[in-house]
Amino acid sequence: MAVGWSTTGNVAPVSNNMKGAGWMTLAMAGYIVNDAFIKLVAEDLPLFQAIFIRGVIITVLVMVLVKVRGEADRINRIADRQVLTRMVLEALATAAYLTALTKVPLASLSAVLQVVPVAVTFAAARLLKEPVSTVRVAAVGIGFAGVLLVIRPWSDAFSPWFLLGLVGVVLVVIRELVTRQVRQDIPSLVVALGTAIMITAMGLVVSVVQGWSEVSAGEIGLLATAAVFLSVGYIGSIVTVRIGDLSYSAPFRYTVLVFAIILQIIVFDDVPDGLTLLGAAIITAAGLWVIAADRQGPVRPQSEAHQVLGEPNESR
Repeated sequence: MAVGWSTTGNVAPVSNNMKGAGWMTLAMAGYIVNDAFIKLVAEDLPLFQAIFIRGVIITVLVMVLVKVRGEADRINRIADRQVLTRMVLEALATAAYLTALTKVPLASLSAVLQVVPVAVTFAAARLLKEPVSTVRVAAVGIGFAGVLLVIRPWSDAFSPWFLLGLVGVVLVVIRELVTRQVRQDIPSLVVALGTAIMITAMGLVVSVVQGWSEVSAGEIGLLATAAVFLSVGYIGSIVTVRIGDLSYSAPFRYTVLVFAIILQIIVFDDVPDGLTLLGAAIITAAGLWVIAADRQGPVRPQSEAHQVLGEPNESR
């Protein structure tokens, strides 16, 4: 899935940003459904064995998509330095996140990972010199306030395992910055294929140490379903980063928490309390605000955006 990146100056067109927001929302849905199935399977199957089996399935799926798209002749570009770096970061972030996921509730850990939009927005402004409007910064901050209502780190329910989730946050932010540097002639599907291969290899190596258990047909079915949704997450997150401003799509990462709450109710029969639902509503509102504000006009000039984030204006 080759993705072009058309810009005017340093700012991606609003149409590209809207597409990026849509892809980000789709990716978050794909990731969280995958997480729910992995959490279910990991109750009876060793985690990294499950990761390996799922990885084999998703690798085959993405390979088929690559061939259908006629991009098989570009698979060798997986060896590109940025792609390889992204693959390693993805594998490490996955290991940290899924290990924590086996210890804490799905919605709660998803909320912890919503530190990512804050970090990505500031990294985009400071490292990529991407223009970040006041509205985008405010939306990320408001969304994060909603996250705090969900996780309530001041309460007894906050687990030390959440710290491993924060390690995953750091790795994801670095991954996003690296993804932005991947050459545009490398198809997104090829990047996704490399990611699938790396995580599958990681699952195999660690599962040898962790041990294996007998796998039922039902577990294979759950892992196959997880693989399908994870492929959506892979492709969506890669396309998002490559076609629009990172600061625009960042608040839409918060949608994963809304999806997580829904799945926690449906799959795990665990109804969140009022503060959790209020936090989810605030998170959703933050993303909608970004869409409404950007439709009314272009983002602020880059120099003004830097002032918003406390960065000196280099033009002075």
